[in-house]
Amino acid sequence: MLAESADPSVAARAGDWSRQRESLAGHFEPERAEELRRELAESLTAAQSVLSRLDRDPFGPEAWTSCAEALTLLRRYHLDGLPDQLVRREVSAEDFPAAMERAVLTAWVEHQLATDQRLKPMRAVERDQLVERFQGADQDLVAAAHAEVIAACNSRRPRRTSVGQAAVLRRESEKQRRHMPVRHLLQQTRDVVRLVKPCFMMSPLTVSQFLPPDFEFDVVVFDEASQVLPQDAVNSVYRGKALIVAGDQKQLPPTSFFAAAGDSDDGDDWDEDATDGFESILDMCKASGVLRGLPLRWHYRSRHENLIAFSNHDFYDNSMVTFPGALEQGPDIGVEFIKADGVYDRGGSSDNPLEATKVAQRVIHHFDTRPEHTLGVVALSKAQAEAIEEAVQKARAARPDLDHHFTEGRLDGFFIKNLETVQGDERDVIILSIGYGPDHRGKLLSTFGPINREGGWRRLNVAVTRARRRMEVIASFHGGDLPDSANKSVQHLKRYLQYAQHGPAILQTEAADPDAAPESPFEEEVIDVLRGWGYEVQPQVGVAGFRIDMAVRHPGAPGTYALGIECDGAMYHSSRAARDRDRLREAVLRDLGWRLHRIWGTDWYRNRRDAMARLRAVVEAVCAEDPHAVRVAPPVGADAMGSDRGNCGSTAEVVDGRLSARGGEPVEVAGGPAVPKVEFVTVGVGPAPWSRPYQEVDPELLAEVRDRSGRQRGMWGLELQDPDALDVVADVALCVVEVEGPVEKEVIYTRVRLAWGLGRASQVVRDRIDRALRRLLKQGKIVHVGTAYDRPGHDTEFARTPTERCARRVAEVPVAERQLVLRNVVDEGPGVHREDLLREAARFFGWARLGADIRDALTGDIDVLIAAGDLIESEGGLMPAAGS
Repeated sequence: MLAESADPSVAARAGDWSRQRESLAGHFEPERAEELRRELAESLTAAQSVLSRLDRDPFGPEAWTSCAEALTLLRRYHLDGLPDQLVRREVSAEDFPAAMERAVLTAWVEHQLATDQRLKPMRAVERDQLVERFQGADQDLVAAAHAEVIAACNSRRPRRTSVGQAAVLRRESEKQRRHMPVRHLLQQTRDVVRLVKPCFMMSPLTVSQFLPPDFEFDVVVFDEASQVLPQDAVNSVYRGKALIVAGDQKQLPPTSFFAAAGDSDDGDDWDEDATDGFESILDMCKASGVLRGLPLRWHYRSRHENLIAFSNHDFYDNSMVTFPGALEQGPDIGVEFIKADGVYDRGGSSDNPLEATKVAQRVIHHFDTRPEHTLGVVALSKAQAEAIEEAVQKARAARPDLDHHFTEGRLDGFFIKNLETVQGDERDVIILSIGYGPDHRGKLLSTFGPINREGGWRRLNVAVTRARRRMEVIASFHGGDLPDSANKSVQHLKRYLQYAQHGPAILQTEAADPDAAPESPFEEEVIDVLRGWGYEVQPQVGVAGFRIDMAVRHPGAPGTYALGIECDGAMYHSSRAARDRDRLREAVLRDLGWRLHRIWGTDWYRNRRDAMARLRAVVEAVCAEDPHAVRVAPPVGADAMGSDRGNCGSTAEVVDGRLSARGGEPVEVAGGPAVPKVEFVTVGVGPAPWSRPYQEVDPELLAEVRDRSGRQRGMWGLELQDPDALDVVADVALCVVEVEGPVEKEVIYTRVRLAWGLGRASQVVRDRIDRALRRLLKQGKIVHVGTAYDRPGHDTEFARTPTERCARRVAEVPVAERQLVLRNVVDEGPGVHREDLLREAARFFGWARLGADIRDALTGDIDVLIAAGDLIESEGGLMPAAGS
């Protein structure tokens, strides 16, 4: 009765509720869906509580969906368990993204370390050993290149000086007087001279004076090309198949002292028939558009960056790569301005005696306090240079104990030069005397001789870049005393004087910044570790192009860096060539006084504790040393370029269609092995390697062969003329060829007839021997070599000298053997004339006189060799063909 009276809408609502519960549960994961079904089906009160809790969730279903998608993505990369791990470690929601990123990146790093062979080895010790092996191999390569050059030159030298052009050179070298003029000597001996001395170092003027007009070279190289006039260079340019022009357009131009006033062309009108006016051969080559320019940017000379900073900023647009010195401050480095109370004698001697006296005092002070460093003095004018020379002589008179320092060596000696003559020189310390200044009335004019002339700033550039360690600028006025000038060169002089007095701040350029920031988190960690140990660290040491990642200041000398630390970061990987990264830069820095320590990123990541222990040991060791102790720099080796011979750093332009920089790599510098030892050998001593004494067959051996062959064939005692003795004759002839081959037929006739005791070879005997030789040829036991006979495969690249038992006539010497002697005599004594060659060949074979038969045979051989291209005959004599 109750069931029948129930409201049917209740069942409908119950069914709807059941469907809604199932629909809601269907939006969840199976495990959570089952749990939700139980909670919703428990009771309406429990269901209301669950639904209220879901409704109060601020994230809603979107967050759950996003979470599910994220877990799906993590599952694809096998990282779906990571969120649970982070939850168990109680990582907060704010730190969750960073922790997730770190975990992913760590996994990626581990994968790269495990799979990328370029990252192995990872331990610092092993990687340092790898770098050391590379450095050794690279230095061996340099040494091998030197040895190859020496060997190549040695192989070209004449080995016979008794004939040919070498004989002329030898006679001239042994003379005491009445020498042949150089031009005439080179005309006569041109071929041998180029073999003995393949490289000529000459000025354009001496090229015209000493070299014949048709004397040519494979390559012509101009150095200091900015100082060579085009008209002076032409006589050298046309002599080369290739041209290399090296110079710096920002340094001294050719001197115009002797130029005629009418030579200048001040007109601006274009003239089709006019000659283009180029200041130097360097300008002409760069303007041609044909030759490729290659700037050399590394600067090696300056051991302190302040020495080159002014030129790099004002003249080179900061394009040079310079290296920081290990000394930041000190009395023997950098640039210093010294004020003199001098008076310029305007209108009189045009010098400044008081300033010259100040310079002399600084010269004496230099040799008294730092005699181990070389010194040079540069004056802006010739008159001031002469005044300084006089003042130095007076100062030396009071200090005779310093006289031994005033040497005149071209590379290291003391010098006093004016501005026009100093290009190409360099010294450890340079004293620059301005000379010009206030006159006796105290008036200061903006006239500074060569500086005021066109391109005077280039002369200034040369003057201020001659020092390797220290530049002392002595002037009788301050840079600020000069008014601004419309003359660009005078304005540069004013700025340089201000720079010398006030330092790099005048340039408004990037200087060593105590607050410089490291370039990577890796470097930040290292710096934090060092500072945590109590050391003062300067990041990013260096101001132009190349920086050391960080340097530790010496606690006992604030102006000195105790240790440079390099990390394999951006600066390390900026070099395209391993030679730059792992040898050249390190060698340059060590030569500048740096102690270096490298930290490898892989080692810091994997073995940080060991890397920190090694770092601490190195830092403690160098900081415990005396900061002022003199350390000997490691040998710079055979490929060192401590000097660039006049170019301001390596900013010279090299113009050459074939020259390659190999990824920006400049000329090699320090760090190579010692130059291979050069040994002097005597020419023409001992027998020629292509000759040996003639070996004549023993007559008793021939008789034994005759008898043994006869017994074997049952023909004992047969005469040579007997037709049945053909096999025996062939065996005897074969023995002659095997011992004496290659051998002419006439010699075989003689040896065979003597084996039978015959006094002469009749026609019958000759026919019998000829038949035997033809049989041997058919059987392949002997072969023809020209007109001679020889055994197959026999090496015939030698000639035979006469012995006491055997002296051959010309007809008995194979043609190939005679030609071999002729070729080798020409090869060992290039430039030999025909008559001398005939006598040398005759002397080789023991012929005392050149009879008609000998002369005709050898002359024919020479003609054959010339026709075949083995020899070349010219006015200078006979020469071997190229490549022979």
